[in-house]
Amino acid sequence: MNTKQQKINIITLGCAKNTVDSEALYSQLLHNEFSLTETIEDADIAIINTCGFIDAAKRQSVDTILSAVERKTSGQLDKVYVMGCLVERYKNDLQKEIPEIDNFFGTNELPNILRAGKF
Repeated sequence: MNTKQQKINIITLGCAKNTVDSEALYSQLLHNEFSLTETIEDADIAIINTCGFIDAAKRQSVDTILSAVERKTSGQLDKVYVMGCLVERYKNDLQKEIPEIDNFFGTNELPNILRAGKF
């Protein structure tokens, strides 16, 4: 299936900057004619924008990632992407501990995500 035909759900966790980054990604995806959905239950691809600074937010980010990975493992999602501060700070640990994640994007990579064809 063409990636642009798959439905993408963006989950935003953490600070107001994450909200702004997710909104920018959402706009960029719409502009490039990707299909977006408001719920993970309707999605083929989940993008989780994480927080990596506040302990409670880090736990929430990891729990959300694990929930999405569980959906992927059970066939309810095709791909799980993780972006944001948690990736910037703990990418190596995440890659080792949760290998089911399909790709990682740091906070500075937002403009390059679509250009690089990583979807």
